[in-house]
Amino acid sequence: MPRETFQQELDRLVGEVLALGREVESSLDTMVEALEKHDAEVAGRELGIDSRYKERGEEIDEECMVLQARQAPVARDLRLIYTVQAVTNHLVRAGTLCEHICRAVAETADAERDPDLDAALFEMSRGARDLFHEGLNVFESRDIERARDLEAADDKVDLLYSEAMNLAVNPGKGEGGGAPEWRVRAALTVHYLERIADHGVDVGGRTVFLVTGERMESAMSQYRNRKIDQYDD
Repeated sequence: MPRETFQQELDRLVGEVLALGREVESSLDTMVEALEKHDAEVAGRELGIDSRYKERGEEIDEECMVLQARQAPVARDLRLIYTVQAVTNHLVRAGTLCEHICRAVAETADAERDPDLDAALFEMSRGARDLFHEGLNVFESRDIERARDLEAADDKVDLLYSEAMNLAVNPGKGEGGGAPEWRVRAALTVHYLERIADHGVDVGGRTVFLVTGERMESAMSQYRNRKIDQYDD
């Protein structure tokens, strides 16, 4: 395969990943709306997306394998193919978690809810969605400086996770604590939202590897050390 054609195939592959990512983003927007409105109909729009996203992921993975088999890629090309496969996996998993959350909303839409925990879920859902969005933008722009900012955003989601989980397992006394089934689903939703945020961070980390050839942890360590050296000068 001529080099020019091979590059076109790589560009097309990246385009497919970004298209999948934007579809998952749309699903996350619907998820946030469903959590805010407690609307079973809105949540129902996303039921069944899991199988579609998994099918798209398998297709992209197969294309990656075919590209490797048809031409021996150089190191940078191999990093791109590896990153495409890894990012696709994160996108598919985030889509699966989104469906789980929407199913929970649909099946407990009329249940009694704890207003404090309900508010925490909504805030956390927005944080997770925004972090996922930023991670996908980092992959598209290859801006690894923004990738490093993802960790700070993830710390905020982790704090919301702790607060929401505490509310989920320690309901207040008296009425207003929410139906037991809803509380169980809420606790699972807290976990799912935290994982969606993590997938956004991981997409950024894969981008760091793509651009620098280094793992996110190694790149972050060098970045921090460079900052320290600057302060010492």
